[in-house]
Amino acid sequence: MQFSGLVLRLFLSVAALCRGDDTINFSNQDVTPALDDYVKLLVEREVHSMMSEWRNSQRVQDSNIRALQSDLHQERLLRKELEARLDILEEQCKNTFEISTIRHSNVTTDKTMISAAGIKKLYRSSHLTSKTDITTKRNGEDSKFRKLLIGQEPTPHNSVAFYAYMSHDLAAPSGGHVLVFDVVKTNVGSAYNHHDGIFTAPSTGSYVFSWTVTSGYHSYVYSELMVNSSSFGKLLTNSQATSDEHVASSVVAVALTQGDVVYVRVAGSSGTLASQSNVYTSFTGWKLF
Repeated sequence: MQFSGLVLRLFLSVAALCRGDDTINFSNQDVTPALDDYVKLLVEREVHSMMSEWRNSQRVQDSNIRALQSDLHQERLLRKELEARLDILEEQCKNTFEISTIRHSNVTTDKTMISAAGIKKLYRSSHLTSKTDITTKRNGEDSKFRKLLIGQEPTPHNSVAFYAYMSHDLAAPSGGHVLVFDVVKTNVGSAYNHHDGIFTAPSTGSYVFSWTVTSGYHSYVYSELMVNSSSFGKLLTNSQATSDEHVASSVVAVALTQGDVVYVRVAGSSGTLASQSNVYTSFTGWKLF
């Protein structure tokens, strides 16, 4: 209402001046305050409008800043995840390189052993053949003597045996966890890998495997022997009802083809899988023939 009155007064003043109407008398004292008030109101309205625009702009900028901060946080999380995956890939590549190096070394060693064994076998074969012929002429027991000689000469692929145990306890290992027996005491033929806990058959034949698992106080461990991706034997070590450790073992005989893998994994557990100096969780195996 105040603004409308000021405008009306100004309009009447200007109209009177334009007509030269003397009947309407406005002095400077009447017009000047009205103009001042009008200008003041215009300035206030303009300032208010500018302040509103500034506040809106500030809100938009704050919203953009928050969005950028959120994007930056997401990018940092993604970077950490990618760095973690890169570390895992580097570790896997390192292990793969070590395994490849070990297997290449084993193949080279096997070739050397085969060559040496072949020369030695040829020598002994000729030597024993002469003795066999002499014995045959004496007592006519040629077939019996030859049977005693068959399979007595060991070859590199027939000399396979290993024994390894875990150097530390495991707290409630999950199902599917492959047990890694990292302390190797025997590894004839180098068929067992202490990095991943996997035995790889160097040749086709019959093998024997045994594993021992220790459960901690008020714990149980359900383990199984795996041949490739199939379960071949299972074992339950249960000390849930006692304040003591419990030890259990199992033995299996397996017919393997060259390249088959054998390992021990956890099928289920609660508590602690124990392996200490007084009693070890271990894995052993050897080739029969």
